[in-house]
Amino acid sequence: MASTPNIWLSRSEDALAKRFGSDDYFIAHIDGQKAITLRQFYEEIADVLEFPVSGYNLDALNDSLNDLQWLEDVKIVLYVTATDLFVSKERDPIKLSSILQIFDATAEDWKWVEDDELMERKEFYVVLEDSPRIREVLQRDDIAFGEL
Repeated sequence: MASTPNIWLSRSEDALAKRFGSDDYFIAHIDGQKAITLRQFYEEIADVLEFPVSGYNLDALNDSLNDLQWLEDVKIVLYVTATDLFVSKERDPIKLSSILQIFDATAEDWKWVEDDELMERKEFYVVLEDSPRIREVLQRDDIAFGEL
């Protein structure tokens, strides 16, 4: 039996709303047009997910996404639009792959966290606006995805 994918592709806001539109979900929207460089992406995600002060690098991104305790919301949807432009001006194209792998691993890790005194369990979902570019990277890197 296949597990639920950690990354979803969406062709429309309506599809996103149908799956994650209730008040139970906090949708953190990143506009890929405002995140064409890695630095801009770090600034955007830090803003929408209210990251505490941390470094702008992949390790800090991973650490922050695997914490999220400062957010009151339990169900968090990271929604990235304009994926044809998302991190498109980065000199090293492997950075986009690294970001998507962190998203995938983080969503998977949150499935296995149990509530305890130190950490509240979160549900973390990643929804990417469908584009040929993002689909190609997911397929090339063998990152499973579903479609909304």
